[in-house]
Amino acid sequence: MSVTMATKELRFAVDEKGYKTLAPTLVGQTMSYWDRDNQLLHGKVSAAEVMRDRYGNPFIEVTIDEETATPAA
Repeated sequence: MSVTMATKELRFAVDEKGYKTLAPTLVGQTMSYWDRDNQLLHGKVSAAEVMRDRYGNPFIEVTIDEETATPAA
């Protein structure tokens, strides 16, 4: 099984201070998300960084090491 990396944006209703507090706690956690092929993927967060969109709004960008895929029903 090959391990690939996925980059996802996480947006929550918190201020920038909340993002800066939350981002480091995500590293090492397991996350699940849906991909474009309608598969539920699971992986460990290897990096989380607070970024800004083009309007200056903060969000968290996470890099996920994909480990397993579960077919959707």
